[in-house]
Amino acid sequence: MPRRVKLGHHYYYIVTVDDLHSGGFRGKNIVIKGVIEDKPLIEFLPMELPSYRTTFTVSGIKVEFSGSPCIGLGDSVKVYGRFLGDCIIASAVETDRALFTTEE
Repeated sequence: MPRRVKLGHHYYYIVTVDDLHSGGFRGKNIVIKGVIEDKPLIEFLPMELPSYRTTFTVSGIKVEFSGSPCIGLGDSVKVYGRFLGDCIIASAVETDRALFTTEE
């Protein structure tokens, strides 16, 4: 098994994109490094409790993050989250300048 790292109250497996495509990490907490390949889409969700959702692609994998991190096309990031098979629901996005997290 790959190494793990702790962030907040959870442990995350340090994996590569090839590890994710092999299918062994579906439903697990993972962390990947990569470069943002497209412009992040930041959506305002005007519901009972207004919030933001940011969607972007890292190394060919779609990432959804609840919040509006200060990231852009070409930024190098680490994404912490749960891998669902076709996307990652991120709980944190780390750049060279900052660590953006969601509430747990």
